[in-house]
Amino acid sequence: FLALAALAGAYAAPASAQSTGTRLACSAAGAQDFSMDARYEDRRGRRKFDASFEAAPNLGFVAGQRVAVSIGGVSVGQMTLARDPANGDITGDLEFDTRRDEGNPFPANFPNVARGTSVVVGTIGCALN
Repeated sequence: FLALAALAGAYAAPASAQSTGTRLACSAAGAQDFSMDARYEDRRGRRKFDASFEAAPNLGFVAGQRVAVSIGGVSVGQMTLARDPANGDITGDLEFDTRRDEGNPFPANFPNVARGTSVVVGTIGCALN
């Protein structure tokens, strides 16, 4: 996960792709074995946002725990952590999508997002690039 997050950490679409939309992403790793990543996309009127969290077992995170997510200093929701039965990791995810069939609309207070906007999941955060 950390290697994948590192690869996605500073992704920005090439100029040709940006003419039809925006793609921003970032990732961060904690001092111990936990990390987060976030992605925002705005393409031809469809917006998507995703923030994910992952922690090794026994770091104090537990299944059922709710973790706050903020963007640009604005609280946009919480994710509920769950235990991955395959490896015991504690994971969480929060997603928003303007496509109605996805069933997870953006909250009314979702801020404008641009390069450099902060995303914080619990106590760990990064800046979208």
